[in-house]
Amino acid sequence: MKIKTIKTLPPTPGNARNSEGDFIRLADGRILFVYTRYDEGGGDGDAANLYGMISTDGGESFSDPFPVYSREKLFADNIMSVTLRRMDNGEVGLFFLVKKYPQQCRLFLIRSADEGKTWSAPAACIPHRGYFVVNNDRVVRLSSGRWIVPAAHIPVLTEDETEQAYFDGANSIVRWYVSDDDCLSWRAAGCCRPGGGYQRTYTGLQEPGVIELNGGVLWAYFRTGEGRHYEAFSFDGGESWTDTQPSRFTGPDSPLSMKRLSDGRLFAVWNPVPLYNGRPRNVKGVWNGGRTPLVCAFSEDDGKTFCEPIVIDDDPDRGFAYTSIFETDDGAILLAFCAGGVDSQEMLDTLRIAKLHP
Repeated sequence: MKIKTIKTLPPTPGNARNSEGDFIRLADGRILFVYTRYDEGGGDGDAANLYGMISTDGGESFSDPFPVYSREKLFADNIMSVTLRRMDNGEVGLFFLVKKYPQQCRLFLIRSADEGKTWSAPAACIPHRGYFVVNNDRVVRLSSGRWIVPAAHIPVLTEDETEQAYFDGANSIVRWYVSDDDCLSWRAAGCCRPGGGYQRTYTGLQEPGVIELNGGVLWAYFRTGEGRHYEAFSFDGGESWTDTQPSRFTGPDSPLSMKRLSDGRLFAVWNPVPLYNGRPRNVKGVWNGGRTPLVCAFSEDDGKTFCEPIVIDDDPDRGFAYTSIFETDDGAILLAFCAGGVDSQEMLDTLRIAKLHP
């Protein structure tokens, strides 16, 4: 496999972090990539807006960044974690998280009828208030026409003495939200909890994703801190789910990403190495949570088996996570992921776009 770095967006003065984006093909064949651009602070809740870049050559190069959408339009502290999808009516759909600290984080959708030049008013995809995490490149349209959102619901609790909110990540569960009318309305569907109760995994179920298998079965996967991703299955479009259980994918406390390619194969990207005893979490002072190497694998039998992992990057001085996956017209695969390291002393602040030729 040939792997080529296309573009890197490191932090710069006044731009502390670039991360968590997604791709879409526009009507004229160009590729639009939208991501989160942070201002002075690089924390998940710091001030950030959505920026975009355009490729006119099938992902071989991208333009300079330009503004796409501002948090000020939603009176939000932060907007991040982009999913781009072509809607049923032909519009471009841009999903993203809207954060209003300390206790609100929900997925919203804006639409464009003119290929990204202008956008509609934002509409909430999660009807309930609370703190819900939806990673970039995670919203899925099923073969039935149903849209489904995997959301990790993290309780935000308040201590009476301080009136200061804190996050109870260990009690994180996954709630599924579905739409059957092209994302005009949404409702809650099923729910997934760690197998054996909350104590089974100290992280709870985090950063969920889902892929549709042949025959309409849904295969969900979840980040955990147990050295292995968990999984569950739905046979009714997300209305109910099997008990969660450890999956074949090992890894540290880091997300897995998966897509179906045009030839029918499944393509997975993840960090395969768990935090073995004695393996450091930090690399030269940079916390990367064991998020190196970054690897990929293909399945030709609808997820029953995968090939041996193929290394995308194994730089021990960096960490890699939050991957978006996009197949180009020439059969190559564009990946965008965080790739920070010792040069900036932060794993999440640098965005990289790479092109894979299988």
